[in-house]
Amino acid sequence: MPPRRSNKKKKVKSRDRNIKATCCQGCSKQLDKDNFVYCVCTQVRFCSSSCQDDHPHNGCTGPPETEFSVTSMLQHLPEEERVSREARNDRDAENSETVQKPLMAYILSKGLQGINSRFSVWDLAKWADEGDGPGNQACAFIAGSRFRHRLLGETRLDGAVSNTGGDDIPVLESQELAFKYFERAAKLGHGIAMQSLGTCFDDGVGVKSNRRRCNQWLWKSVLHGSAGAIELLDCRALLPLEIRANEGTLQQAMQMMQPGQTMQLGGPNLGALLLVFHDVLRRENFSLPPFAGNWATGTVNNPVQRMRGHPRTPLIGGKDAKELLLKIQYLEMQLGLNFTFGYLRRGAAKQATAQTRGADPRAKDNQIFFAPPFASCDERVTDDMINKWHDQSMRLAYSQSDSSRCAYFTICVHNEGSQDKGGFCRACEADAIERLDAIARGQVVLSLDEDLPHRGQAAIFRDKNGALKIETWKTYAGGEAECVLATLAASGMPSYVSPLFIAQDPNYLWPLIADHGSIRAAVEFVAPHVDWNDKIGAAKENEQEQDPIIPGCRPGKHLRKCGNGFCNNLEHYRSETFQYCSRCNRRKYCSTECQRDDWPIHKLECSITSSETVANPRLDDAGEGNAEDKPLKYDLKLDQGEDCVVHGLKGKPQYNGKVGVIGESTEGGRVAVTLRYDEGNVISIKPDNLYCIGVFCRKRKKKSRVFECKHGLVCCADCYLDFTTINRLAKLKYDGQNMTSAAAIEQCEEIYFSSLSLEPGESSFSLDEGWPMECVGMKEHPEQRYILRALVKVESPMSLHATVARTAFVTYGGAFTDLVLRGCTKLGDVAQML
Repeated sequence: MPPRRSNKKKKVKSRDRNIKATCCQGCSKQLDKDNFVYCVCTQVRFCSSSCQDDHPHNGCTGPPETEFSVTSMLQHLPEEERVSREARNDRDAENSETVQKPLMAYILSKGLQGINSRFSVWDLAKWADEGDGPGNQACAFIAGSRFRHRLLGETRLDGAVSNTGGDDIPVLESQELAFKYFERAAKLGHGIAMQSLGTCFDDGVGVKSNRRRCNQWLWKSVLHGSAGAIELLDCRALLPLEIRANEGTLQQAMQMMQPGQTMQLGGPNLGALLLVFHDVLRRENFSLPPFAGNWATGTVNNPVQRMRGHPRTPLIGGKDAKELLLKIQYLEMQLGLNFTFGYLRRGAAKQATAQTRGADPRAKDNQIFFAPPFASCDERVTDDMINKWHDQSMRLAYSQSDSSRCAYFTICVHNEGSQDKGGFCRACEADAIERLDAIARGQVVLSLDEDLPHRGQAAIFRDKNGALKIETWKTYAGGEAECVLATLAASGMPSYVSPLFIAQDPNYLWPLIADHGSIRAAVEFVAPHVDWNDKIGAAKENEQEQDPIIPGCRPGKHLRKCGNGFCNNLEHYRSETFQYCSRCNRRKYCSTECQRDDWPIHKLECSITSSETVANPRLDDAGEGNAEDKPLKYDLKLDQGEDCVVHGLKGKPQYNGKVGVIGESTEGGRVAVTLRYDEGNVISIKPDNLYCIGVFCRKRKKKSRVFECKHGLVCCADCYLDFTTINRLAKLKYDGQNMTSAAAIEQCEEIYFSSLSLEPGESSFSLDEGWPMECVGMKEHPEQRYILRALVKVESPMSLHATVARTAFVTYGGAFTDLVLRGCTKLGDVAQML
């Protein structure tokens, strides 16, 4: 009888555990560690039997089945079509050398001599924990594979698996055990186990799904020399996607361009920067010199390694880059077209460039951050270093007439389209200096995953004024940034491996810092054959006093961010400083005020019980009665100096639908109205022919201005107004934050719209001919629709209330339509006027 499994607690960290294992499938509440109920499929858990009855598992597949294919057990690698036949043959050979032979030798050493001798998966797990040798690695990998495929029966030395004698453990538990033993084998240096561990992160098997960590382990497998790993990584990495995105541009060029014309290809991503150095890619045959090893060390001033006899490092996206450049070469030779490449730096105030944009909801749990490795060298920038970098870069200015000279071309939000000679941006340089100073002092933490899907990961650091600053960066794995850095290093131009150049782009900087701690450590890792002390000078030892964001935050420690998307407060992961939401017991907040401010968003994602329904703020605020039955909070009198809309004039109908400014009252009860256009024409009309804009404000604690409709509501279906994003900007201002930046405005919009819950059919409104697209869905509100059309037509500056009304109208209508309506440019005007 095989030994039973140990009851020792599994070593899967709680922050990495799959949500299905930690949260109730029915109500989404955090599960008690010892009090839960499995579904019959054992793939999900419920907090109680009554919750399971109220919320049946729709995807239940019945009692779990067991696979009995040893071939699939040993070679469970997804997307096989991307793996070439040669790579498959190499992988079979690697499997024989690193799995089958060490496993057989280790088992025979245990005294199992006969071919009919049997051992269980628990035997393999026990042998995996006995040491770190090749046999232990093979046992760990096979144990992980068998747990993943639920091959829990006995096995003979010839590979035959019995369907009896196994333990009937839940699927979630077997997945966590699979992850545990894949991780053990991968950390010991087993190449195939690294691939399997990467797919666990990708598929969420025994761990919280995380594409970046998946790509990290696949990249380590590539550096280890494991067969087929680069093909699997190319299927998941962003770099190949960005390179292939240029193919659509080439198709347009073939149809629209004439011989002799020139088109520039590029974008705000690392794929564009890689293609700028296309001459280096061709010279290096779309591969890279050997790296310093398989694992980042974070050290500097390492001795030069000649790396002779070592295999070259594959380039992520190398095949796609080669195919693209061959197409470009064909178009240049056959059609006479010309192409250049440009690198458009994203800039500090832009959200991370997204693969796709949609209304995906944010994660219910708090975003987790970690402290990157210690910066072993001080890379703070001085004035002399800036002048030296400018001199080096000026000699490499981009020249279309000389294709052998590579350089960069930048566009950023600080100076769109108007760069100095050489593409310098002083504002970007100031941002880079600020980031490098924070890195040297240990005042940086980086997120493990995205808060909003496809919006990028986050970095929090202290700026020059000591305030916490947050910015997003694209979800590149470390290998993608390393490949670009290695290509720039191979160009032989030291200005492109300068910290000042790299730190200007958060998409480029933070992936390197996450793995290496400093730029110099990353440079020496990707190009150990270069004497960097001679090329760019010896690295300066970092003697800066470390001042972490919160006390006790050391490299590798994990932190939790406040659940309010506009609060940057952090706590240690295992700390109890923040308080859970008492309703769902999942999202934590640093204060009651933050919880209250986040409630308009969190109430749409918070757990619900069987007796509750999902709230729709646009319908709930309207109430059951008509607009006339709802009490008014404000008197709709027209105050002098405010904007209004003219309507109902019969003698002068040309003025109907125009916006004007209320003036003094005249004899007979008429009001003087100065029109916003028609060169300030003044007309005298009755108050009954004027519409009030319908926006009012009141004061709250801490001088926080709050805008409301005439009913006293922030979001009102009768008034067709939604002030949620505007009030958030007002709060940011009165809290002393920079609420006029593009990042703050986009964050307000994206967090709010991604969390909206729409009723069936709300996205199917049609536009009426002659009405602006902002008026979509307002058939039941003719007065508000009329006011909005008037406000949309005004291009001259208006009062604060009128600008707020236009923004609140568009915000309300934009929730029901395509994303193009959600980007209300007038929100920036409101931010400037507050």
